[in-house]
Amino acid sequence: MKGSSFKRKLINAKRVFVTGAHSFFRNTWLSVAATIVMTITLACILVTFFASYTLNNTVKSFTEKIDVSIFFKTDATKEQIDEVSTKLRNDQDLQVKEITYISKEDARASFEEQNKDDIKTLQAIAQAKDAFPASIRVKTLDTAKLQEVVKITRQEKYKEIVDKDSYKDDAKRTAVDRLGNVAKFMRNGGLVFSVLFGAISILVILNTIRMTIFNRKDEIEIMQLIGASKWYIRGPFIVEAAIYGAIAGIIASFLFFVGALTQVVKLQSYVEEINLAVTRFNSSSWIIIPATIAIGMIIGAFSSYLAIRKHLKIKTIK
Repeated sequence: MKGSSFKRKLINAKRVFVTGAHSFFRNTWLSVAATIVMTITLACILVTFFASYTLNNTVKSFTEKIDVSIFFKTDATKEQIDEVSTKLRNDQDLQVKEITYISKEDARASFEEQNKDDIKTLQAIAQAKDAFPASIRVKTLDTAKLQEVVKITRQEKYKEIVDKDSYKDDAKRTAVDRLGNVAKFMRNGGLVFSVLFGAISILVILNTIRMTIFNRKDEIEIMQLIGASKWYIRGPFIVEAAIYGAIAGIIASFLFFVGALTQVVKLQSYVEEINLAVTRFNSSSWIIIPATIAIGMIIGAFSSYLAIRKHLKIKTIK
């Protein structure tokens, strides 16, 4: 008996799925409209996540590059420079991440390498004996602390050995903050568009299922009279809406991975982190694609459930 009951449930589930699929193809234009709107919704979600990931990485990359260089006078000794470095490193309030010492020789070698094709500049520098002072490059966990770093090195007691620093009105940090605000704006804008199209998708699917219910009104009444279960009557509508979401998820994933990601790589010369984001998303496609399809099916099924609750009244036969 248990085996027979299970087999009957499988047959009913198959019939529900087949009926829902037939209804999807029966209402072609409504199905296409619902699928297109759902595709736009899922595409917005994918693009929002990609843009947010890329911009956050860009902000992080720029932040890691922000530092301040302290240049020392030519007569400053290595011991005096180390004393300043130790002072900065031991100050817990500064949150020093890294201090790199650059000797006069290293500074000259680096400059010559960067200008190896400029013969005139190299000849001019060769005649200058002390053109490149020793320096330290300081990075902090919080870029706002760089201002505190230069306050210390500009103190009266260090004037005999410190010549100047590269800190200029916090310009780099301001640029990063602006970039962070752009990233936040893009993320919030993408979420707004996703929610907006998500709401439109629900309304379109809800209306589509409502019309399907009205078109099948006589058929539903007959099924009620012969004692069909609530699941058997409601199931096809949920299946139909889930098919909208599944197809939309497949199309949105195809457009995103084959269309958007292949084109966005062209912007790599402007934003280096794009290539990293593309690689990350491609390697995670085995998760992203099923998740996109699942989200589409959930939105579709939820929309159908709302329509069923409002427009499909099933009478219980006593």
